[in-house]
Amino acid sequence: MSVRPLTHADLGPACRVVEHAFALDPALHHLLPDPKKRARIAPHIAKAFLRYGMSNGIVWCTDDVSGVALRRPPGKEHMSILGILTSGIAWLPFRLGLRATWRMLMADRETDARHRKLMRGPHWYLWMIAVDPSRQGEGLGGQLMARTFEEADGLGVPCYLETSHPLAKAIHEAHGFVTQDAGPIPGTDLMVWSMVREPVRRLTSEVA
Repeated sequence: MSVRPLTHADLGPACRVVEHAFALDPALHHLLPDPKKRARIAPHIAKAFLRYGMSNGIVWCTDDVSGVALRRPPGKEHMSILGILTSGIAWLPFRLGLRATWRMLMADRETDARHRKLMRGPHWYLWMIAVDPSRQGEGLGGQLMARTFEEADGLGVPCYLETSHPLAKAIHEAHGFVTQDAGPIPGTDLMVWSMVREPVRRLTSEVA
């Protein structure tokens, strides 16, 4: 299974993969505690995030779009106002409502502060990775991560991510990430781990 950039033709299947993969995500449940509202709004969140990633970063996917990875490369680590407007993220509050929007803003403020404190130089921001639940355990997530690591190691820059899922934390630890900060979002019980993977130097040989 090879990894390639996501195309606009893949957007529908990719949205479904993200929606299903994050169905049990603690951050999504914190944002939208009501299951009916969560089921109604989650597809719109997935589509807006994917559209942002495609136009302001990069989204890699497996050939059959059973796995996708949203990445923000060096120079685009933090979200842009223009990208938020054009992707549809800016309009999500109209669907979320006041309480959910407030929870989203408070979580974003805290994670952004941690991000800026920990990562002063260029890096790859590993925004999201999703594998269809029926295909999990086949190594697809590892292939998607390897594609990012190839880019990061080639530039000699670290990778950074946040996760609120203990299983995701363990998986990323197995791929070389180390927790640099951890704690709940203030005023909530949502735990967030900030993790960094340092670049791996490539060994080269010279022929005399």
